[in-house]
Amino acid sequence: MKCQNCGEREARINITQIVNNQKKEVHLCHQCAQQGGYSDPVFGLHKLLTGLVDWEPQAPASRTCPQCGLTEQGFRQTGRLGCEQCYKTWEPLVETILGRIHGRLEHTGKVPKSAGEHVRRSRKIQELKAQLEQAVREEQFETAARLRDEIRALQQTKEGAEDGN
Repeated sequence: MKCQNCGEREARINITQIVNNQKKEVHLCHQCAQQGGYSDPVFGLHKLLTGLVDWEPQAPASRTCPQCGLTEQGFRQTGRLGCEQCYKTWEPLVETILGRIHGRLEHTGKVPKSAGEHVRRSRKIQELKAQLEQAVREEQFETAARLRDEIRALQQTKEGAEDGN
């Protein structure tokens, strides 16, 4: 593989950077890597490990709920939110915690019998919508049309059931 910088010499150094969950790979020859500061002979395993040991996570910025005044520290200590605005204020934090505890953010457990049909229908609609998006991405338009019609039929029966309650 040729160097992505000069295009002349053989690429011997592969650099992978991950920024904002975006992976970028660069393949450079030794000379271009040195010019870019990537091939520092002083940088070795010792320096890498020292950097890991010296690393300290930065304290999170102190936030406060604008409605009830609950601080992030208060939330972390009690594990309880003070009002509905807290859910919006700390949404990413709450989602992270729930994801760690439950493994996912959607409820997939038992449903009361009285709400069972409604929930099953809603889940089926969501599943069909995901399949519809996939079919459109893959340009399977006949399948997409069939899925669209199925979704509409389920939505109509869902609306009819809600009107009856």
